[in-house]
Amino acid sequence: MLVFCIGLSFQASSQVDTINIERSYHSFSEKLDVLRKEKNIPGLAAVIIRNQHIVWSKGYGASHFDVGDGTIYKEVTPDTPFWIASVTKTFLGLLFLQLEEEGKINLDDKINDLPNWDNFCDWLSNSKIIFGKNLQCNKPITIRNILNHTVNGQPGSRFFYNPIMYSRLSRYIEFRYGNSIDAVEQGQNKLAELIQKYILSPANMYNTMSSQWQEEKSKVYFNMAQGYKYIDDKYIAMMPPERHIAGGAGIVSTVNDLAKYDIALDTQELGDEKLMHKLFSPATSNHNEILPYAFGWYVQEYKGRKIIWHAGWDEEAGFSALYLKVPKEKITLILLANSEGVWWGNPLDKAEVHKSLFAKLFLDTFF
Repeated sequence: MLVFCIGLSFQASSQVDTINIERSYHSFSEKLDVLRKEKNIPGLAAVIIRNQHIVWSKGYGASHFDVGDGTIYKEVTPDTPFWIASVTKTFLGLLFLQLEEEGKINLDDKINDLPNWDNFCDWLSNSKIIFGKNLQCNKPITIRNILNHTVNGQPGSRFFYNPIMYSRLSRYIEFRYGNSIDAVEQGQNKLAELIQKYILSPANMYNTMSSQWQEEKSKVYFNMAQGYKYIDDKYIAMMPPERHIAGGAGIVSTVNDLAKYDIALDTQELGDEKLMHKLFSPATSNHNEILPYAFGWYVQEYKGRKIIWHAGWDEEAGFSALYLKVPKEKITLILLANSEGVWWGNPLDKAEVHKSLFAKLFLDTFF
């Protein structure tokens, strides 16, 4: 009799937990759509992965619409492709560690050895672009420095987000494989080829393009959401992003495909436990200071939890994104949008995802 009562109690408790979880997803979904509209985001795709399974996904709004009368041409679904902007950097960090493990590249190689480096570095350091600030062209800058954003100032001394330097990584790959560095802008470049081979294929990411030159994935390109900018109470359709992958950006994907990527990371299909540990371990400076970045991922603490994340923002193409992992709870949120609305203005020298209203909504709902 006692065992039966315990069984009934457990069953009732399990049902209550299920109902509460479903209510949490429903509440999150409603509030997410309200926030989307407040941020003037035309279309948003979202997915939550828990315990290595998709537990919730949804599309909101339009991927294409008439900016004049608002007529919707196509609604967003979890399978709508978006330009993921800087979330591409997470693929770079993983790929470079995979290639290092196989002995095909050396993270201590110097970017200074690339052809035309002096001209490029002189231009950037003498420009008014913030990413050229305190760039010391005569100092050795390693591939590791670039992957961890420890380029500006004394290389390796501090974290300062530098997407322009990340863009040199595609040229490094061409150079390392014996190709012209100009090949990055001509068709299917080597970096795109390697991302397909080492990440997209093993993770079965059929709706993801490592470069917009991939002919076999033309369906992804033609189904990609249109990017928009919201100015003076109206939407403007933006020009499509560049076709090649430079390193800091270049991948087109869906939230459902990125969920496959997330699951493949956590099930160690894309690397063993040692490689995954390295991928998500924050870099340290020359002075042994722990930095907020790790091979393509921001790493920070929030309310006693380790949070791993990256955002995407392309103001010229009209896209933004958020990829947020809470490892201890084995839960992930991924958002893709066809406007700048998801971006909150994270500082260039810090990790502050908790200041994102979208991240805060997720964290407040589920923790």
